[in-house]
Amino acid sequence: MPFTKDMALLERDGNAGLVTTTAGPDLLHTLPTGRSLRITKVMAFNNTGANVTIQLGTLTNAGAFVGLLPSMLCINTMENTWNKIDLPSVEFVVNSLAGALGRTGSVYVQATAVGVVVSIEVEEKI
Repeated sequence: MPFTKDMALLERDGNAGLVTTTAGPDLLHTLPTGRSLRITKVMAFNNTGANVTIQLGTLTNAGAFVGLLPSMLCINTMENTWNKIDLPSVEFVVNSLAGALGRTGSVYVQATAVGVVVSIEVEEKI
């Protein structure tokens, strides 16, 4: 169900996280039970020595990463920021289907290099 003006919404800061591996995604924000969310702001600081691509998504019940937002290029030595205008309105929700097709709903980041600090702000539907 899409977000509408008459819903109870809660603005929250997601956790800031350091991308520590390229072998798998790093957790940024855990989705509380019974809620869904959309990302309203992404902030990334890249001081790795090269440009890095990040992607935000969730995990399947089997632990595989599913990218839900387009890839974002983080320019080296820059504070890279995307807000509501720049980001598609994608709802992260727990999908409790049995097996690998279900999704956790929590927000993860995957990057092409380690060392990028990523922080998000989210709007949760209560």
